[in-house]
Amino acid sequence: MAVISLPSSSAHSRLSELERVYNPALGAFLVWRTAQGYFAEVSHGIPIPLVHVILPITLHKESRDALTRTNSGSGLSLFAAKLGSRQEDLLALHERALALRSLSHASITAAVMTNMLHLDPMAAELLPLDIKLPTPSPNILKLGKACEKLGIWLARMPIEQVASTLRVAF
Repeated sequence: MAVISLPSSSAHSRLSELERVYNPALGAFLVWRTAQGYFAEVSHGIPIPLVHVILPITLHKESRDALTRTNSGSGLSLFAAKLGSRQEDLLALHERALALRSLSHASITAAVMTNMLHLDPMAAELLPLDIKLPTPSPNILKLGKACEKLGIWLARMPIEQVASTLRVAF
């Protein structure tokens, strides 16, 4: 039997800020919370292509701020309009999605391997599983709530309209 040891606190302190934020464990949580919102809205899994916009939105300060400031009932179009008030932020979303593709894939893998999500390969969807996680920090909880809202918004539009609204290609 393999034994997995956790890094010591001194190893944790050597992680850069970038390594603490851009990691598959946080990404898995954010994808899971988005999938929960999506499922709550339409009762089926989130299409895998949509997962590729989660991290570029939530790990980018201006996008994350626009997400948290937009009311739940406003929807993806108003979020995109807020983000598009600085046109370069909206246009850069596609480039960030490409840059974060490997982290998105690693996050999906981590979420599936830890039974947070179920991958339905025939439908190319991720279904959130009902699990109990340790309580994250208040900031992570707030971000998780924003991801749930994002999932609801994504569920309310066909994937082609999401691509058009966010100016991304899947």
